[in-house]
Amino acid sequence: MRYAFSDEDKKFFTAHGISEEEIQRQLELYQRGSTYVFLERAATIGDGIQQYDEKKTDHYVAVFDKKMTAYSLIRFIPASGMATRMFKFLHYFISKYKPSNETLRSYLNREKTYKLGVFFGGIEKFPFFKSIRNTIRNQVKEDLSIDYRYTFIQKLLHQFSTKPKALIPFHRYTSDIRTAAEEQLYLSKEFAKINQEIRIHFTVPPQTQDAFTRTLAPAIEQIEGLYTVKTKLDFSEQKKSTDTIAVQADNTPYRDNSGALLLRAAGHGALIENLNNLDEQLVFLSNIDNISTEKHHQQTARYKKMLAGVLISHLEQIYQYCHALAENEEVDLIEVSSFMKGQLHIAIPEDLSGEGLIAYMQQKLNRPLRVCGMVKNEGEPGGGPFWVEKNGISSLQIVESAQVDSTNKEQEKKFKKGTHFNPVDIVCATHDYKGNKYDLHKFVDHGSYFIANKSVGDTKIKALERPGLWNGAMADWNTIFVEIPLRTFNPVKNLNDLLRPMHQPN
Repeated sequence: MRYAFSDEDKKFFTAHGISEEEIQRQLELYQRGSTYVFLERAATIGDGIQQYDEKKTDHYVAVFDKKMTAYSLIRFIPASGMATRMFKFLHYFISKYKPSNETLRSYLNREKTYKLGVFFGGIEKFPFFKSIRNTIRNQVKEDLSIDYRYTFIQKLLHQFSTKPKALIPFHRYTSDIRTAAEEQLYLSKEFAKINQEIRIHFTVPPQTQDAFTRTLAPAIEQIEGLYTVKTKLDFSEQKKSTDTIAVQADNTPYRDNSGALLLRAAGHGALIENLNNLDEQLVFLSNIDNISTEKHHQQTARYKKMLAGVLISHLEQIYQYCHALAENEEVDLIEVSSFMKGQLHIAIPEDLSGEGLIAYMQQKLNRPLRVCGMVKNEGEPGGGPFWVEKNGISSLQIVESAQVDSTNKEQEKKFKKGTHFNPVDIVCATHDYKGNKYDLHKFVDHGSYFIANKSVGDTKIKALERPGLWNGAMADWNTIFVEIPLRTFNPVKNLNDLLRPMHQPN
């Protein structure tokens, strides 16, 4: 049943670049409810995840170093997120604590705020400590009193908590302090440099491109001066046309007190539009907050090169087979079948032969390719590698907890058996064997959306999220999982993560 929108509503959709038909489609999805994947089993070493020793790792690093100049290359770093969640526990402290009549000890005992204790214990190790301290010197006495620390946190939140996470100070060095985005530039020169040039594409929040440009300018100048490396930056925003309509509990559109509809950003899966607009052949995809201090960059770069070497090796073989099959050249179909099964984990139907088999091989080989680093699961929240069954076909997928039906105990049990975690360390090949760029929209599983419960003030709403960028948005890609060391995974999800050794200068 179609919802009746007013002319004013339709103008609102048009202003966002969204058709009424798309909105009606979204409302139908709400009526259907969330969809879930069907897990067959966790991908493990030898069963969907490749594991390489040092010799093999060196081999693939050498492949990348030798052949990288044959490809155009770019880093794609989603940096659209704000830093609000990093500071969540400090916002809680400020909202609850009354400095006029409490002591820190009584507050901690009552609230049992472990994160707050960790923060106070390592406060001098944060990269912003000196600048905040100097700012509040004239307001309160500089000591370890709670009044001083309360004022410190107030200033910290005022200065940083509403900024993009990419522009938060992450690391302190002797001569400078680097934000997450700046540190990503320094890491890039270790592996993403072709002909003394680095290309990086950041997705950024609306109206922040100037702030990114200003913040990154000194780092670019220093890198170009010290290392004679040209750094070229591109920016894009999550398109408003990918937003989705919010609904009430009964799945009718939510309206505020003035009667206006609400369109919300539809999750990182919407960034498949931004990725699709890149022209480069190889794309390194990673999260903005997974970045360590510079002394660890070469080690991190080694495994990024290894993943890219794995991709290039398999890509060349895929191109060779695609060309031979398309041009009716003599090719050993048993060899192709073995490669598809053994390297790309593509099942070959037993009843196919002759032209039908060749057509199937062409269709399955001629798809985007991704090589995804996976680290051992040590309890970090997020998705991981699994064998997923859909329409009788098994494939390797990255699955988030939200994609698993929590009411199905058997599926929950399988999800909890995951041995590895997705750190979002992915190398993508987005062109076919003729050099034409794939239309990435064609490889999205549009049925893998999910519905999240949110709120606007005191009102509960539902929000539709598009298939995740490395989940449903890449569901029909050829996929290879490779184990990488846990030490390459150093995310900053809350502020205290900056106290971990990989984020400290010494």
